[in-house]
Amino acid sequence: MIDSISGKIFKKEPTSVYVDNGGLVFNLSICLRDYEKLPSVGEDIFIYTYLNVKENLMELYGFMDLERRSLFSNLIDVSGIGPRTAINLLSNASVSSFKDNIISEDVKSLSLIPGIGPKTAKRIILDIKEKLSSHTVSQNDIDNSKLDFSYEDIYTALSSLGYKKSQIDKSIKKLNEEGSYSGDIENVIKRILAIIR
Repeated sequence: MIDSISGKIFKKEPTSVYVDNGGLVFNLSICLRDYEKLPSVGEDIFIYTYLNVKENLMELYGFMDLERRSLFSNLIDVSGIGPRTAINLLSNASVSSFKDNIISEDVKSLSLIPGIGPKTAKRIILDIKEKLSSHTVSQNDIDNSKLDFSYEDIYTALSSLGYKKSQIDKSIKKLNEEGSYSGDIENVIKRILAIIR
């Protein structure tokens, strides 16, 4: 599997980005929310990927962060939702609000997302709520107002060291309960590593 690609942006469009990796140009389908985060044409980029392989088709999907790719993977496991539909859904909602709606079983809010009706919303909740809720850190669980970093910063740093999302979320919850999920990012990461190890 192609886990990620780095290179320079050759061309970008609202639904796709072309990455030049040593003369080999990859065409990656992306969601609108990731398009807004893309660097300018000619600048360096590092992007996570998902390779979708069918009998006579190979499609590469790109994500600016691991959390969005993880939600994408969960969505395409739901019956009736393919990669194209999943990428469209992620264009219309933030990862945190999407997850919160699934965990709280908010069928009404999910149904407001273009492409999701009440039946599909219920199926998504039924199929992936358990995967998300076991160790997921909800935005409502943590006060981020006093922090100069985001959950994504912590997740990116620790996932690059090989730690799983469930381990990271469980540790953040523990620190938050102890009141020690505060300070600068280096100290928070040290505390998390002490819990994981």
